[in-house]
Amino acid sequence: MPPPAKPEEKPAESKAKRTAVLEDTLLFNAVKNYFKYAGVVLGVWGFGYFSFSPSWLLLGLVLFIWKEKNKTSQKLQIAISQEAAKDERAAILARVEDLPSWVFFPDVERAEWLNKMIQQLWPYIGDYVKDLLHKSIEPAVKKSLPVALAASFRFSQIDLGDIPPRIGGIKVYTENVRRDEIYMDLEIIYSSDSEITVQAKGINAGIKDLQIHGTMRVIFKPLISRIPLFGGLSVFFLNNPTVDFNLTSLANAFDLPGLSDMLKNIVQEQIANIMVLPNRIPVSMVKGLDLNKLRYPQPQGVLRINIIEAKELKKADIGITGKGKSDPYVICSVGAQKFQTKVIDNTVEPVWNEDYEAIVDVADGQLLTLDVNDRDPGNDDDHLGGLSVDISQAKSQGIVDEWLPLEDVKKGMVHIKLTWLYLANDPLELDRERKRHRKNQVVQKMEEDRQTDEKFSSCILLVNLDSARDLPRGKKSLNEPSPFCQISVGTLKKESWVKWNTNEPRWEQNFRFLIHNPNFQNLDVDVMDKKTGKSLGDCNVKLKELLGATDMVLDRKFPLKNTASNAYLNMRLTLRVLTTVANEEWLQEGTMIDEALASTEEGSSVDDQGKPGSSIDPASASGSGPVPSVPSSKDEKIVPAVSTREETTIRKRTNATPADDGKGAHGLGKIQITLRYNAQRNRFIVVIHKCTNLLALDSNNLSDPYIRLYLLPDKSSDSKRKTKVIKDNLNPVFDETLEFPVSPSDVKLKLLEVAIKNKNSLFSSSKKMMGIVTIDLANFDIYKALTDWYDLQPEDSDERVSLETEI
Repeated sequence: MPPPAKPEEKPAESKAKRTAVLEDTLLFNAVKNYFKYAGVVLGVWGFGYFSFSPSWLLLGLVLFIWKEKNKTSQKLQIAISQEAAKDERAAILARVEDLPSWVFFPDVERAEWLNKMIQQLWPYIGDYVKDLLHKSIEPAVKKSLPVALAASFRFSQIDLGDIPPRIGGIKVYTENVRRDEIYMDLEIIYSSDSEITVQAKGINAGIKDLQIHGTMRVIFKPLISRIPLFGGLSVFFLNNPTVDFNLTSLANAFDLPGLSDMLKNIVQEQIANIMVLPNRIPVSMVKGLDLNKLRYPQPQGVLRINIIEAKELKKADIGITGKGKSDPYVICSVGAQKFQTKVIDNTVEPVWNEDYEAIVDVADGQLLTLDVNDRDPGNDDDHLGGLSVDISQAKSQGIVDEWLPLEDVKKGMVHIKLTWLYLANDPLELDRERKRHRKNQVVQKMEEDRQTDEKFSSCILLVNLDSARDLPRGKKSLNEPSPFCQISVGTLKKESWVKWNTNEPRWEQNFRFLIHNPNFQNLDVDVMDKKTGKSLGDCNVKLKELLGATDMVLDRKFPLKNTASNAYLNMRLTLRVLTTVANEEWLQEGTMIDEALASTEEGSSVDDQGKPGSSIDPASASGSGPVPSVPSSKDEKIVPAVSTREETTIRKRTNATPADDGKGAHGLGKIQITLRYNAQRNRFIVVIHKCTNLLALDSNNLSDPYIRLYLLPDKSSDSKRKTKVIKDNLNPVFDETLEFPVSPSDVKLKLLEVAIKNKNSLFSSSKKMMGIVTIDLANFDIYKALTDWYDLQPEDSDERVSLETEI
């Protein structure tokens, strides 16, 4: 007879057996590790008990390190061979993943000619870097170190070696850039033989084999029509570069816990503070170029980041029972800006629901990076995965709300919501954005959303701290102070550089603050003396003043209070409203401000000292036209003959209304129009703002007005422009921008015909023409913008007939 069949094992019993085996294995490993460490401790005790020389311990350490290196090398070779045996093609591709970018991307070119130049320049670059480390990096590192180490910290040896950095690939952008600028991205690959030694408390710790890999952007701007063909350039990393190095001396011998990570973080932070956005290195190539225009351009917008939750994360902590858990948190980075969520204990599906706001200078090419880690107190935190999001996608889509998979791990997803916010210079947009937000709320969640909304900013404040004058000296010794500024909005405080031994400091620094409510918040500036720690004076600016200022900008002298002299600060304050709605005028504003860079006087020579000469009028922008004369003094401002939106008084921004009853001289109403010329694009721009007191032509005592424009004498379809139709309104607000391609010389030969028409239905017989305005551009100054109200006239007006007769 055959033996009786064994009964099938139940799933529960099988799972219990596997759990028991796993627990036995874990217990065995724990016991083995215990006896291993106990043996090491016993050996150390034995050396001391039998009075052996400590040299034996060092010899054992050397032998141990040599064995570990050989063992690691053998494991690597075996792993490569095994992978090649399984999938040869994948193994080879994995080995070449660090090749330069020109290998993979057809639009990235090799730059061997540039690498040869860098090799020739490397000794001189080395001298510059040494000077930078001693004068800039060393004081900054001291601030990052504990007080006990900071006082004695210094760079005792700086040797950058003989291997210069290489340019892995170069890409020059030809699309989406203006004609007076060149955008170039360089892939920097720096694997050096450098050795840098630092000293603290008599202990030497060295850094060698420094490796940096990242994408550096170089902007040549503005382009000019004489040698060197560009007025300035700015250099920066779009995102934090990858930094790695080995430790030498005492640090490497004992592998001090956390020292390597601390030094790597310090090195990366210092690189970020110098040349990762929003920080950049500007270089002036001509006299008269304001370096602040290169160093502190207006941001493109603000990215609102909502890190909601995650799921299916890796189980980083395995207990004796075999159950997995993690203590996850997220580090979020945009350029040099970093944010960290709270830690959620004992879960692989955390819910954070935390919000952050990052100021974005350049959306194209900049990344939002998320790193999910497991908090391990006393040890290095485990990496649970990461991901990168192209900020330009969030800008183009407006709102991104998605689950995104983590990279470099088998599983795990993060739920994030990104909202792009534009910068508007219209104070009315502050109320519009709030109404827009309330309109999108669900009624039952109204109170909850209102509480959430309190965390968000509504504006951004740009503070350009230029200089101070007549600061008080010491009462008895009349010594010059060493002033610096403490600038604060609410609880957020920032400090300027210290200017030693002067009562007329020139900082030329910019600071940026995210503002919750400008109607109630203030900007406080306290000028302090670094030597004595005493205040030299202070000033307080109510941000509400900026809401009523022209273009929301205050650029003037601010008297200091609580001071013994007539001291004052020179500052430029700019307020911008954060809005989810794009407007062509707001989008062009950054371009118009940047155009000021392109205006440098003919005949000015290269600034050999690399210092900013005279500053360009901030109210100016570039373009073609007459070239101003060379200023007689370095302190004089270069006033370019170009159009600008900064210079104009846009009465629309202050909710201007007509001076009379709004019906105009002919009783047909009025229209508000802005005229300006963009010399960079050769465009005559007409902004139709609004109309008042139009005639009621429909049966409901209302009208459906729209605006039709011609740039006379051309009345063809190419010269015709129309706005949208505003239904049932006698005081319509259009706020539309219409453009005409025309050269600067031809603008003064044109007439602008603006006709207000009523959109009639097919069977309506009511009057269509509501009024007309003809503007002679012969006296129009193309270098200034003009905003004004115009009386609507009848179509057969004598004034119009005489104008048409002249042309």
